[in-house]
Amino acid sequence: MIGKLKLSASAAALALLVAGALSSAQAADVIDEGCTLSGAVGIGYMFDWQKGDFDFGSEDFDGDVDWNTPFGEAGGLVTCGGFNVQADFAYYNHQGDADIGLGKLEDVDADNSHFGGALFWRDPSYAALGVSGSWVSQDVLTKDSDVFRVGLFGEFYLDNITLGGSAHYFNGELLDIGVLDSDQDGFELAAYARFYATPDLSLMLRGDALFSSIDGDQGADADVDGWAITGEAEYLAWDKGLSVFGGVRYAQRSIDPDEGDQELDIDDTQVYAGLKFYFGQDGSLMDRQRTGVVDNTSTFLEKLPNILTSSTLAQANGGGGL
Repeated sequence: MIGKLKLSASAAALALLVAGALSSAQAADVIDEGCTLSGAVGIGYMFDWQKGDFDFGSEDFDGDVDWNTPFGEAGGLVTCGGFNVQADFAYYNHQGDADIGLGKLEDVDADNSHFGGALFWRDPSYAALGVSGSWVSQDVLTKDSDVFRVGLFGEFYLDNITLGGSAHYFNGELLDIGVLDSDQDGFELAAYARFYATPDLSLMLRGDALFSSIDGDQGADADVDGWAITGEAEYLAWDKGLSVFGGVRYAQRSIDPDEGDQELDIDDTQVYAGLKFYFGQDGSLMDRQRTGVVDNTSTFLEKLPNILTSSTLAQANGGGGL
């Protein structure tokens, strides 16, 4: 019931964002002369087939978890010449199932969301360079955890190819349940290339890397590393700003405790699709992506279910119990 209420609330919020986007598009000329207002709102659905591989020294076992994730992202951008100021938001409602021995525990929430922004310079005929940051909120085993993320990003524009990359540092609480208090900090790196088969059809290939550590009580220190590769296509289906997108992502994360002979690997295969509406802009998809909002959503902190909830459900489904 709670999961349904959360989903209804998120759908309502996204509807308000779409309405706000349309109103903003009509009011774009209110911005001071020389400045423009633009943005984008996207909604979609994602399936995630997840596998946990546990190596506890004398005991090895696997556990699978199926996740279903409605998601939404939105951003607004004020552009004054080459200077840009962005505000953005994202919400990923990850829902997974666990076998607790007495039956199925359905729709376990592992929600991830952020409020963030970016400041950057951009020349759409050449390149972009700036800083971005966000406050990320995660639902970790029913407890709220806050993480702060900040970094640099850049893009370089060729005729029909966009090359980009970013580096972000994050730090925050991973889990606090009284007897166990742990923090996580580390770096996320990303590089991508976007090829425009036509001005209205983009094909993207992206790679992400994670290097982080957990600092916990009672010897719960560990290294948490990972990588991900994403392929995505987007097509501008309506010249008023509506596009359709879809993609696939494979990710691998590992927890390697400092003490003991233990290791955990979590593999995710995600497939997703959705709709996006660009407002305050004209032109092709390439024009809109090179003059609009930049992606400020974390792959490892938001687009993937958090690793502690993932490992707990995988252990339960693998026979290790909750």
